[in-house]
Amino acid sequence: MKFLFFLPVCLFFLAGCSTPEKTVTPSQEAQQSTVEVQLEKDYIQAGVFIQTMDILNKKYVDQKKVGYSQLFDAALHGMVTSLDPYSDYEPPKTFTDNQNRRIGELCGIGIVIAKPVNKYLYVVNVVENSPADKAQIKPGDNISAINGKELKKLNLYQCQKLLQGAAGTKVTLTLVSSGKMFRKTLVRKKIITPSVAAAKVIDKNTGYIKITSFTLHTHNEFQKALKKLKKENVSGLIIDLRNNTGGHVKTTVLTLSQLLLPGKTLLIASQRDQNKKEIIRSAKLKNITPETELPIVLLVNNFTASSAEIFSGALRDNKRAVLVGTRTFGKGTLLHIIRLANGGALRFASGRYITPSGKIIEGRGLQPDHKVILPLLQMHRLTLQGRRYPGIVRPKIKNAVTDKQLQKALDILTQKTSSPTPDTPKNAK
Repeated sequence: MKFLFFLPVCLFFLAGCSTPEKTVTPSQEAQQSTVEVQLEKDYIQAGVFIQTMDILNKKYVDQKKVGYSQLFDAALHGMVTSLDPYSDYEPPKTFTDNQNRRIGELCGIGIVIAKPVNKYLYVVNVVENSPADKAQIKPGDNISAINGKELKKLNLYQCQKLLQGAAGTKVTLTLVSSGKMFRKTLVRKKIITPSVAAAKVIDKNTGYIKITSFTLHTHNEFQKALKKLKKENVSGLIIDLRNNTGGHVKTTVLTLSQLLLPGKTLLIASQRDQNKKEIIRSAKLKNITPETELPIVLLVNNFTASSAEIFSGALRDNKRAVLVGTRTFGKGTLLHIIRLANGGALRFASGRYITPSGKIIEGRGLQPDHKVILPLLQMHRLTLQGRRYPGIVRPKIKNAVTDKQLQKALDILTQKTSSPTPDTPKNAK
């Protein structure tokens, strides 16, 4: 068994290495001794790890659950997930599925989810015409189990792994909706969802753009949307980031760079060495002149997270936008993904980010400049309504919900565009 060769080979290799003798000081001898003691402990622990795998593989009662490959994957998974809710080991197939999700293409049931610690999986949004939509799953529903597996103790990525699978395969959800628990079996399908869900003129001359996530395509989609609205001579812009749970930092930077001059600070990333901080700035984009004049209002809520919080904090701290809505989610962890030799990947927190002005996001979120709180039930209904009537404060339909957050954003832009400039007297007509 190949794992059993690992420890002796390592010991032989290290024992066989030698360097020319040289004079060492007492402090160097003490330091060397400490290193040797630590190495010996590491070898013992590596041996225990391999011994445990060998015992389980040979003697565990359920042979289907063991096997060196399965045990190895489980060991890596347990090691990484013990660190924080976002880090994990992705086996080869999981890595491929997650990459498709990060790009904006995946096989699943078509829901946007959040996972509070030790609580049920929470449905934030549902993709139109997806299996979940056709099964009448709604924003605000909770999922307590997937294929019979309880979810309370799992993290977000573990839940996503259970939801995803090959197109045509079935997945059974245990749902809690309006106080009732029931099961539904859905068939997965390939879902390709544009990250810019809407780009239109509202209220005569205000631009409205809805960004649902930051995929690898978002900056290109945003560029087209902004160009379209500028041709309509809009006087202000509302960017709706409600229920946007984040995505790629790189595409977030490229999107921000269309609204800020090059060289502006977008975020500050602190790494393991607290004395080293990385400053990420807006880029100079080829053949694109950034839009720096349009007044901007960002709509945010409790499920505006991660890269969407970077986007919000960067625009506000650079005085390009104000925030309307409720406090954002509070995910300020920078995740790094490294491919491994087996085709899988290690996803881990490599840093924490703060806004240009030094605001910590992790666990705190961003407070809006104008707080407009919606009751939870109304927020869920508004999410459904917004899918079919984006950018409309109150559509002319039965039981319509008034989007008070959107109305507040419109009011702010109206005040900004109607305020007199230094060259315009207050009584000018």
